[in-house]
Amino acid sequence: MKIANLKLLHKMLLPLLLLAAGCSTAPFQPKADNSQSAQASTQLFADFTSKQAQIGTIYDFFDVAVRTERGNPKGKPATFGRKAKVNTVRMLGGWYNQDISGDTYQWDGEKYIYNFAAATKRIDAWLDNDWDIFQIVLDNPPWAFQRGYKFVTEPDGKHYLAKDRVGVYGNGLPPKDAQAWNQYIQAFIQHLVTKYGKETVLSWRFRIGSEIDTRPQHWAATRQAFFDHYKNTVNAVKAVLPNATVGAHFREATHKSQYVDYTGNKEDAYAPYFVEWAKQNQVPYDFLAISYYPHITHPHEMDMQQVYQTQIAPILEHPDYNPNASFEIHEYKFIVKMLRAGFVSVATSHNSAFFAMLSKMMLENNIQEVFQWGNMRAGSYSPEAMTQLALHRMVGNKLYKNAISGAPNIEGNIIDGIFSQKADKSGFDILTFNFNKENMSYQKPEPIALELTTNKPAGSQFSYRVAQIDQTSNLDQLFMAEFPKANIPQSQGGWRKDDAHPTASITHALNKTGLKVFQLTKAKYGKINQLKWSEWQEATTQVSAESQVNAKLQAGSGKGSLIKIYNQLPSFTVQKYQVRWR
Repeated sequence: MKIANLKLLHKMLLPLLLLAAGCSTAPFQPKADNSQSAQASTQLFADFTSKQAQIGTIYDFFDVAVRTERGNPKGKPATFGRKAKVNTVRMLGGWYNQDISGDTYQWDGEKYIYNFAAATKRIDAWLDNDWDIFQIVLDNPPWAFQRGYKFVTEPDGKHYLAKDRVGVYGNGLPPKDAQAWNQYIQAFIQHLVTKYGKETVLSWRFRIGSEIDTRPQHWAATRQAFFDHYKNTVNAVKAVLPNATVGAHFREATHKSQYVDYTGNKEDAYAPYFVEWAKQNQVPYDFLAISYYPHITHPHEMDMQQVYQTQIAPILEHPDYNPNASFEIHEYKFIVKMLRAGFVSVATSHNSAFFAMLSKMMLENNIQEVFQWGNMRAGSYSPEAMTQLALHRMVGNKLYKNAISGAPNIEGNIIDGIFSQKADKSGFDILTFNFNKENMSYQKPEPIALELTTNKPAGSQFSYRVAQIDQTSNLDQLFMAEFPKANIPQSQGGWRKDDAHPTASITHALNKTGLKVFQLTKAKYGKINQLKWSEWQEATTQVSAESQVNAKLQAGSGKGSLIKIYNQLPSFTVQKYQVRWR
């Protein structure tokens, strides 16, 4: 096992053993205190009387699941009572296994034929299992569109490379006959309209390509070749449905590629060039998306300010960006590492806290969607889904900016929150988190204070409670707390693979013996899909120290009174506060 992983595993082991012994490492009974006796290292302020501080409404950005052609419609994500929505990848065929029975365009030995039933069979499978189709991806062209290509072993600037004929995900080449592709797409869209009705198909969106600048995995041609292909495809879709919603999916703006294509050139991120090209050529897009796979081993990928400024802002804030186009994230997972066609996910409470931090960045920058891979297993929510459960009841609330005073006791801890007011002004919902991108070990809880400026007079009565998402909120950590061998490397007599990161999911981290014990044991923990709430407590508002609060916020009316709540916020933990007027 790598030395760094072993040291981190030892640091994480103590709180897990305390959990197994029934000891609490994360007290979360909040306290409203009118005295100065409760000292907090970090204070979080929000002024709910300030119009300037009200920066929007919390929207549902985590309601779409992304599934490949191998996705099982019976395997539902965490929906929180909503109907499941799917983004269908590789709907047209062109799969890696070269099974052309799934292709919607085929060569029968004499002529090309359409096989749209293959696509509608897949669509019907989602609909029959009570999913809504959110988006159909027009990505890998069926294999028959490669007919006529000559392949070479070295770049010659004319012919595609033989090694790229079959990509990691299937056919990553543009159609040999662009006009045939245009006619085929028109016929496909018309087929959908005939089968499902114009109104239904207009409610679906169409994405052209998947992570196109991930070359050669998703695209083995050039940037300009994709732009031409995108325009040709958009024209075909809109020839049948002029009001169809269409867009594209790229990599982040910082993406660098070492791939040398058939022209002998390398190309980096496409998206900034795309928005410039689309404006110059009046080519429409209703949404533009990137992927985001932050690695828990790469601190800069977990720095939300840096992520926005380097990966997103060069696209979203590009002067040529269509202001009416939704900016989105179409593939997301917090991971330990990438595999050839998959990943090892983070399965600890680090994931819960990270998603809260990501959510704040998204809401404050109007990033409209984050499509997810699986976030539920056998009825239990993944760590990020637990945070989404807490967020779901905040949808529709008015979002407010907040200020922070003081400093965490633990170096590197990021303590912040999402502050909102109920639409009917009956109270407030706050989601706080504690994350550290440099040190993944669990450490002492941070004393925090929430200070909320309200328009109620001093002495107004309110009730409040808090739910905590922590190490006890997911199956993997409950199991590791009970079975020490799950935390001990195989080389030392345990069940854990020697190269497994301490936050890795059990399915990737444990050997066969450990996995067998997990399968036999996990039912005893029940379903992890509910928040753990404290008891409701009652308190009254205090006189507002308006000059102090306004100085921190640089805004606000200074009228009303102050709600103060003190608590302990453990490492890699999310806390949701409900505050209601009595």
